[in-house]
Amino acid sequence: MGLTVREALQLREMKEIKLIAGKQGIDRDIKWLTIVEVMEDITRLHEGEFLITTAYGWNENSETYSKLVEALANRQLSALAIHTGFYLDVIPIAIIEAANRTGLPLLEIPRTMNFSMVTRSILEQLVNKQLSMLTYVQQIQDELTSLVLQNTGFSAITSTLSKLLNSNITLYDQHHALVAGTYYANRNYRVEETYPILAENRTIGMLCIQKQTPLTSLEHLALKHASTIFAIEFLKLKIVEDTRSQIEADFLDTLLSHSYEDQGYILKKSREMGFDLSGVNRVAIFSSSNLTLLEKECLQQLVTSRTKGIVKRKIDHVVVLFTGDRVPFSNNMAPYPFHAGISSSTSGIKLLEEALREASTAHQFAKYRGETILHHEELGAYQIFVRLKESGEDLSTYYTPLLSQIIDYDRKHQSQLMRTLETFLENNLVINRTADKLFIHRHTLNYRIKQLEKLTGIDIYSYEQRIHLQFALLAYLTDQILSI
Repeated sequence: MGLTVREALQLREMKEIKLIAGKQGIDRDIKWLTIVEVMEDITRLHEGEFLITTAYGWNENSETYSKLVEALANRQLSALAIHTGFYLDVIPIAIIEAANRTGLPLLEIPRTMNFSMVTRSILEQLVNKQLSMLTYVQQIQDELTSLVLQNTGFSAITSTLSKLLNSNITLYDQHHALVAGTYYANRNYRVEETYPILAENRTIGMLCIQKQTPLTSLEHLALKHASTIFAIEFLKLKIVEDTRSQIEADFLDTLLSHSYEDQGYILKKSREMGFDLSGVNRVAIFSSSNLTLLEKECLQQLVTSRTKGIVKRKIDHVVVLFTGDRVPFSNNMAPYPFHAGISSSTSGIKLLEEALREASTAHQFAKYRGETILHHEELGAYQIFVRLKESGEDLSTYYTPLLSQIIDYDRKHQSQLMRTLETFLENNLVINRTADKLFIHRHTLNYRIKQLEKLTGIDIYSYEQRIHLQFALLAYLTDQILSI
């Protein structure tokens, strides 16, 4: 809605001014008018300025003329107007050619016109346009602000902006998910532009505008104000979401610690929050080097799988309570390493504290084994010793008689006999496979096996004797893993 060079030339007071060259730039917006008598420092000129000069001091040299016009064009002026009859009687052909080449509108002001006539007519239009612009923008800001104060939401704000700009508008969040949008059928939209929504020095959303014509400078200004309104709405939504997340996290702590008396009240509160905890539930514990990203990934997995759940980030891990028997998490859900332990299914809320212990145990074993996700059911025989340890049993009584000499030997010699024993049994006594796992030669492995048999007094290839050894090893590993 700014004043263009074309519109300026159509003013009654400007009829004597001729467009000599640079016709392709005739629709440039005039942002201000500048009169320069002596062209000393063109770097002071700014985009959109309408430059009037008498060409005083311009050297009569074609190359100089050409370079000067090109330099002025690079400053993105709206137009160059030369007042002839003072220092130039006729505009040189080199200036005309340079203006045509660069697309800079070149105007000739005849000597019969004075500066005041040109400046007054253009400045009056600029001021009027500016006033109209401010009025228009204020109208948009007032309407959109009113919608925010009425808490009408993104859809109403988007719809209103769409009508004001006579365009299709779609709103996306920072994750490129559609938030709201309008669509008018039977319109040929030939122009599409995007406009970022910024807050806290980052992009938190994006507006996509479809119009039949390019956005005007006034519409760009209106969108700038509108983006601020949308930013406020996004930030308001974030505050609501953060508050909801904190309430859910506190509720999760209450559930898992069993620090409540009225089960009926807890079930009622959970339903009010959108969770039905009277059915099947599970607990999962996650850890990684970046808990912030992991927390977001867990939330995303719940949303994507349409699983009801609560996610809370602790100091060194993330806890997830989710409903249903289907597990929404997978080994490849994140592009970075993580470990997770998932409890078995529990019915109702009475066993959630137990589910938390199961998830914690599975998580500790997952970290020890280097596994990504480990379900509590997959612990197998380890579960026997897990229960014994949780009940207060001293597991060392189960492994000390057989393994104490190996433990002492490893501690004294900084060796890995216990690790060798564990790997050998895991690989069903297969020499080559065990050696590969340990990155040692098979002869080295055979030597270690003989050491193990000597220290324990057990024939490792005897099935009955090996059972005792495996039993002791399970107790030892459980004790070590759960003591970390």
